[in-house]
Amino acid sequence: MKKALTVAGAVALAAGAATSVIPTSAAAQPSAARKVVARSVASPGKVIGSPSASAASTFIVTLQPRNAAGLQSFVRAVSDPSSASYRKFITPGQYAARYSATSAEVAQVTAWLRSQGLKPGKVSPTRTFITVSGSTSAVQKAFATKIHSYKTGARTFTAPATSVTVPANLAGSIAGVVGLDQSRLLHTTNVRPDTTSKKATPNLKSLGATTSAKSGTSDACSAYYGQYTLPYIPAGKAPLNKKLPGSMCGYTPQQMQAARGINKVKSTGKGMKVGITLWCNDPRIFNDTNTWAGDLGYQKLKSSQYQVLAPAGGYNSDYCDNTDSGGVNVEQALDVQSIHGAAPDANIVYSAAAAPLDDSLLTALHALVDGNKVDVITDSWGGSETNDAATNDAYSSVFMQAAAQGIPVLFSSGDEGDNTNGNQKVTPPSPDYPAANPWVTAVGGTSLGTSNVSGSKVGWEQGWNTERSILSNDTWGSWTYRYGGGGGTSNYHAQPYYQQGVVPTRFAGVDPHRVYPDLAGAADPYTGYLIGYHDGSTASGDFTLSKIGGTSWSSPWTAGTLALAGKRLGFLNPKIYGAGHAGLTDIAGNQLTHGFELKANFVNKTTGAIYQALTTVSVNSQNLEDQTLTSDKGYDNLTGFGVPTSTKAFLAALLK
Repeated sequence: MKKALTVAGAVALAAGAATSVIPTSAAAQPSAARKVVARSVASPGKVIGSPSASAASTFIVTLQPRNAAGLQSFVRAVSDPSSASYRKFITPGQYAARYSATSAEVAQVTAWLRSQGLKPGKVSPTRTFITVSGSTSAVQKAFATKIHSYKTGARTFTAPATSVTVPANLAGSIAGVVGLDQSRLLHTTNVRPDTTSKKATPNLKSLGATTSAKSGTSDACSAYYGQYTLPYIPAGKAPLNKKLPGSMCGYTPQQMQAARGINKVKSTGKGMKVGITLWCNDPRIFNDTNTWAGDLGYQKLKSSQYQVLAPAGGYNSDYCDNTDSGGVNVEQALDVQSIHGAAPDANIVYSAAAAPLDDSLLTALHALVDGNKVDVITDSWGGSETNDAATNDAYSSVFMQAAAQGIPVLFSSGDEGDNTNGNQKVTPPSPDYPAANPWVTAVGGTSLGTSNVSGSKVGWEQGWNTERSILSNDTWGSWTYRYGGGGGTSNYHAQPYYQQGVVPTRFAGVDPHRVYPDLAGAADPYTGYLIGYHDGSTASGDFTLSKIGGTSWSSPWTAGTLALAGKRLGFLNPKIYGAGHAGLTDIAGNQLTHGFELKANFVNKTTGAIYQALTTVSVNSQNLEDQTLTSDKGYDNLTGFGVPTSTKAFLAALLK
């Protein structure tokens, strides 16, 4: 049973609680004349000095909302099917008039920043934050802090060594400062199976699948679970001591549509807009998506359907290049092609951040929300949870604004389970963030096994939780954790109102906190989704048709599904945790019954050479490991309340 959660110095925020003030230790307490607006960095790495006094930095100053209690009450009411205000969403202008800082407050903060030698720039359209730049010396003077340089691994960065503070007379106007601390580098949530990508593949058949073939032994990948077994791999290790199917080719959008019954829904997403946030931008994604669609015989993306919003200050060259998006072009392709696969006529708006840092991504989120540009947002990135109220409150603010405007915000739940590597006795569980924020809908992962070529028959679906065993010297090795759907319990956010009395104490804790995910979708890379992109990991950088997985697949696919509703649905969680659980199908059971056998790729740690070894992969491997996630009847912290196996039933429940 999970123990009650306690974090020294953390502030627990329920969905609906007031904005917090960051606690500090007695030694770090500022004078009574100043207010803490961001914490000092905690254990960031080795101190290697301080940046030069003239070194420039850019960050955001977030502004206190007006009538925070009223905002939280409104968001609850507009998301509550029993409320007279249900789905009576407001515009960004109405949001600013009711809840944002006043123009006078913005002017006061801007004048103070200038007086300190800083350069205030753009004020967000809804007066939520101000972009600021300035030298190290000006930052240290204005915020009474010290900026140090740190190194961890090969990465160097800067962060405040002491609490960031502002004069007390600005406490009612400044909520926080985000971006001075660059220690938290965010990452994408896609993973690849242990099989070689196919290069320059013109169609699905070249992957090895023969769609008319009968079940039997073959080196080809399978179009569905069990189509082929491999002729040269012996029976797998107990408890999978039987001949197992070989690797799957990866699902096409047509197969996924059939598996989820999208063909029974009249809507194709026309007139709806789906937003994506990520950092960097690969300019080839539009063309790659249409090459992918052509290869798979699927509807192509029209030029009018895809829009890129670039960051105002350009891309940070430390993380972004001109071709492969600093290595995140795979994620960009997966997001776009998942949405297009579920909703072929929906428009897609890609809001690019300058870097994988909190202030950059908050700015990218606001570009979608402040502009009221989309009807649903999907985000396939995250990092470790922080107890910095400035950062967490800034995320909560934009998510609540989205809810007020009727925009559901989805986040991938992560691909490393509870981040214990399958053994909580060695590594304590830790949550992913922003997936653990109570104002988003976190999408977990499943393993999906179809049983016919079209995908219309689903043989089984289980929680995604993978272990593998490698054959060496005619002996199967021990099971080792590979990856799985993310989930767990926030250390920072108290249990939100919609989870009270619904989520079991064994997940939420005796002192209940936010538990995630809320629902789930197909994510296992060993079944995988076929996408097309240019593979920058190879010398030739060829176009690749490749199988990818992770909750980076389940989140954008779910977002595309929501676009089929034809209207804004607002914050989904009250529906998911209410009666009927939004038509989701419960994913129950933690019995290990399915797996794969394949030639897996490994890297020689001495030479760096890639070699292949025979491998058994287990699906739903909860009995092989010791982590806090499980797939049970009803709500669980691996798949939430389940999966929209029937898109028609899911949308009907959400549209009520």
